[in-house]
Amino acid sequence: MRKSRWRAFWRRIPLPAAALVIGLGAGFLAWLAIDRQQSAALSAIFEDVLDNQLHQVARESLIRFDQHRRSYTYLARLLANHRRMADYLANSLWPEEMPDYHIYHGRRPPWLPRERIMPDVAQPSHVLLVDAAGRIRETYYVTDDPLPASLRDSGGLPLPKAHGSLLTLVEGEPYLVVSEPISDDQHETAGSLVLLVPLDSAFLAAAQQSVASRQNITAVMDADAQVILSSSNPLEIEAGIRVDALRRDYVLTTQSFFDYDDSDLNLLFATLVPRALYRETGQAILDLERRQRAIGAAVIVGMFVLLFVLLSARINRSLMRLQDFARRALGGSLAPLNPSGNRLIQLEDRIHDVIELVLKAREETRSRHEHELRELEALRAGVMEASVDAIVTVDSEGRVIDFNPTAQAVFGRSLEQASGQLLASLVFDEPSGQYFQCLVLRLMESEEHPGTSIQVELTTIDAEGDRHPMEVIIKPVELDRRLLFTVYLRDITERKQREAEIRALAAFPEESPSPVLRINDRGVITYANAASQPLLDYWQCRALQTLPVYWRQQVEQVLATGRTQEMEVATEHGIYSLLMAPVIDLGYVNIYARDITGQRRAEDALQQRQDELVHVARLSTMGEMSTGIAHELNQPLSAIANFANGCARRLRLDIGGKEDLLEALSQIATQAGRAAEIIKRLRNLVTRQQRVREEVDLNALVDEVCALLAHDLRKQQVAVEKRLVPGGLRVRADAVQIEQALINLVRNALDAMKTLAPLERRLLITTGLTAEGMASVSVQDSGSGIHPADMEHLFDAFFTTKETGMGMGLAITQTIIEDHHGKIRAESWPGKGSTFTIELPLHLDTPESLAS
Repeated sequence: MRKSRWRAFWRRIPLPAAALVIGLGAGFLAWLAIDRQQSAALSAIFEDVLDNQLHQVARESLIRFDQHRRSYTYLARLLANHRRMADYLANSLWPEEMPDYHIYHGRRPPWLPRERIMPDVAQPSHVLLVDAAGRIRETYYVTDDPLPASLRDSGGLPLPKAHGSLLTLVEGEPYLVVSEPISDDQHETAGSLVLLVPLDSAFLAAAQQSVASRQNITAVMDADAQVILSSSNPLEIEAGIRVDALRRDYVLTTQSFFDYDDSDLNLLFATLVPRALYRETGQAILDLERRQRAIGAAVIVGMFVLLFVLLSARINRSLMRLQDFARRALGGSLAPLNPSGNRLIQLEDRIHDVIELVLKAREETRSRHEHELRELEALRAGVMEASVDAIVTVDSEGRVIDFNPTAQAVFGRSLEQASGQLLASLVFDEPSGQYFQCLVLRLMESEEHPGTSIQVELTTIDAEGDRHPMEVIIKPVELDRRLLFTVYLRDITERKQREAEIRALAAFPEESPSPVLRINDRGVITYANAASQPLLDYWQCRALQTLPVYWRQQVEQVLATGRTQEMEVATEHGIYSLLMAPVIDLGYVNIYARDITGQRRAEDALQQRQDELVHVARLSTMGEMSTGIAHELNQPLSAIANFANGCARRLRLDIGGKEDLLEALSQIATQAGRAAEIIKRLRNLVTRQQRVREEVDLNALVDEVCALLAHDLRKQQVAVEKRLVPGGLRVRADAVQIEQALINLVRNALDAMKTLAPLERRLLITTGLTAEGMASVSVQDSGSGIHPADMEHLFDAFFTTKETGMGMGLAITQTIIEDHHGKIRAESWPGKGSTFTIELPLHLDTPESLAS
């Protein structure tokens, strides 16, 4: 009774509310248990870390103090060894008996350098010159502070035993005394230079080099008297205060100075850190940890509650599904749910209700299943009869139990004839029958009959004795603890015929007289026919081996781009054209090779004939230009003759000076060079040479052509304008052939302007870049233009509109340009002139080609 009341109570409380109460209670108890232990552990860790950091800060402060002290030692050494000190000591003698030392106050002594080398912060109060007997001879007041009275008497100045630095007390104040020997120009020790530096707050603050924080204080402490002598913050810690008075508010760390063995005083370097700062820091860390712990606990409790909220929602959905399942699947109805109750207990109740409905529905389902099974058997019988495959059921001995209509039609035997006979001898030939029986025995011996099947290809014989290849599937079926076998037989005669055709097609590449290869995506030769042996010898590999690196890269590129690529390769056996065709879906490349050795030989012969024709045309052009070239050559030769006659006349008549003769001889040399240049141009244009493709400047070729045709241009009074691209225009070409092409275009332009008045004859030659990134040269004349009917025949061989000429100039020009992978085009405007434009590929290394 009590249990049912408790269950009824929990059934009314929502699951998230119960989770919240449980989570808060558990979290509070865990907080009380953990807080005390974790706070104590954190405080201990903080104390250890604090102690280590304080000692580290104290060590670093002492190191910076000592480095600052050494800077005064270096300063004393610099002043003592300065040239002005040696010069002063050489010219000044200190008398043995000297009533008082010399004082410099407000002015710089002569033995110190003029430039400012003393530090701006914590300057020494006095710079002293002391003789070898330890008596003060000269004193420089760096500040306005007077020299302590105890140091004025002879012998009252404490000096280190070995020159260096010394910490001492002067009239109760700590001082740093730095001593450095001084010598005259004869390197005789005359005494010492002494820096007197007060260890006051300015010195201690400067010693920390802007590193110390406002909370850390450094001080010099008298260990015997336990008194602070000076501190870096006199507002917080005054001089003369006892150490015991500071321990309550400060954490005190004391250290001995590094190297002050000459000092007979027990001075310590102290580092003081306010305790309040670290107490606040420790409390802040502890509070932060508690806040983080509280946040973590709140997050955990929140996630705990959220988890139960999600679980409640999930259970609610499950309850709704159960309600819907009971209504639709089981045909029953359940009591409505309490919307504010405990979903977990409600789920348990619903499961009990559903189990009762399931048990009730199971009985109904069993009877319905038996009815459906009978219908399924009838359906299977219909399928067996309508199947296009022969289906035979045999027992464990291989004897026929069922023979469907398709099997009866295929094998020509009725069910009555086949029943009870061995299927192996009924439909199979002898080898196939024996193998079939072995397969049946294997399936019977197998431990796992359900789902196991065997698929093979066997040969059957029908009633008329015809043989048929069959695909046979044997599947065991267990029926009423009796093992039967269903045998599916499918005629594969047509498939075998197609496979034979495929094999015949596969043998086609092997019978091909041209090389055929297949390369996979890793560069491995998966197939190569017999005709591929020359290529395999060239690659030095065999089938199922990997191609060389370069050819593997080509295969990868073809597969990556998906485009067919054609290449040529020259082997010992001939030249082959390779067509690389990618098969992207299967990841390989087919290579179809073709022997083009004869074709290349024919092309070479044709090219040789073409070169001969171009050379003949060049000679013909030079013959037509011979008058102009002779005139150009005659000018320097006439000048040479005139200058030579002038020199001979001066020598014969003994007139003129040496300078006149030298000037004349210089002119002779200049004109001879000009004639040689003309002959060189003529020889380069006429001489038959092997075609050489090299980097040439189109602007330079234009200048060469204009120079060769200079006489013809002047003779016809043609105004020539050249608009050349700045910086040159470099292409890879045969310079002689390109010059010949330009000469043909310029001469055609001159012929087109013969009928014009001299003032109307204008020739414009332009170089530049096209939009496609090609180098271009345009030759534009102001002639009468070309008739539209003649435009389409301009580049035909033996076509000419002149009264003389063979009509080969433009045809040869087009051949030259196309041989250079370029283009030539013509534009004409009747009555306004014509323009012929040559386009050539840019040289790959030129800035123009990169820019394009």
